Amino acid sequence: MKNLLSTSRGTFNIRTYGNPEHPAVILLHGWPQTGYCWHHLATHLDGLYVIAPDLRGMGDSNRELDLKFYTKDEMSLDIFAIADALGIEQFYLGGHDWGGAIVQEMAFMHPERIKKLVIINMVIINNAIGQAKAAEVLIPHQFRSSWYQFFLSIKDLPEALIVGKEEVWVRFFSRGISNPVPEDAIQEYIRCYKIPHSITTAANIYRTLPQDRERWKTHYATHTVDIPTNFIHGILDPVIIKEYIIGVEESYSQVTVTKLKGGHFIVDEQPAEVGKAIRAFLLG
Repeated sequence: MKNLLSTSRGTFNIRTYGNPEHPAVILLHGWPQTGYCWHHLATHLDGLYVIAPDLRGMGDSNRELDLKFYTKDEMSLDIFAIADALGIEQFYLGGHDWGGAIVQEMAFMHPERIKKLVIINMVIINNAIGQAKAAEVLIPHQFRSSWYQFFLSIKDLPEALIVGKEEVWVRFFSRGISNPVPEDAIQEYIRCYKIPHSITTAANIYRTLPQDRERWKTHYATHTVDIPTNFIHGILDPVIIKEYIIGVEESYSQVTVTKLKGGHFIVDEQPAEVGKAIRAFLLG
């Protein structure tokens, strides 16, 4: 069911769980998911009011075609606009995959609005040490693990090849490692990927990565975040490998690391374990 919210930056679909009187946590999904990825996990977040928006260009949210809307600093402004529209000044914040990059951008922009931060299976964008260590391991077989990132960055080719094959495409990336991705979640991701222009708008998240990397390198490379932060790592993730965590304490002064058995899509694979870890950190 759609729950569309009008904001200063457009219309976004949001899912909410729990009592609005409880402390709010905004949870951001990654690719190729939607906010539905938090559906099974939210039941393990007692005592919190969960807000799970569909990111711009995905789910049932806005689908502008212009690349400028998909840099991660622009997408961060979308989430602040959602919080503003809901009348929420301060909140807990968590994100997985690209959602994990967006929450980091938000922490740089307005740390005073974020009470605690959770990053799940995503590169720490201001951790040059970890990125260098991971590159040493990944470069020999990088195309095998990251080919789709290069593919999605090519202009027009994904649109030409994926249309009509959305189910095959989504199912290929929804194979769980520690547990299967729930079928209801897969069906929702397929439905949304079939919405017109979804292939373009989802690919735009990758097509703006060069601009993102330049900004991260020039603006945030030496920036330290002082927000209490928990990095949750699915230890079976073939993309976000353990080397990315090396040196994380140089980037986040109040960081803890939680290691769980799961792949890249650990939010879908292990909702109970991830949910319990999030709740323990936020309310502990």
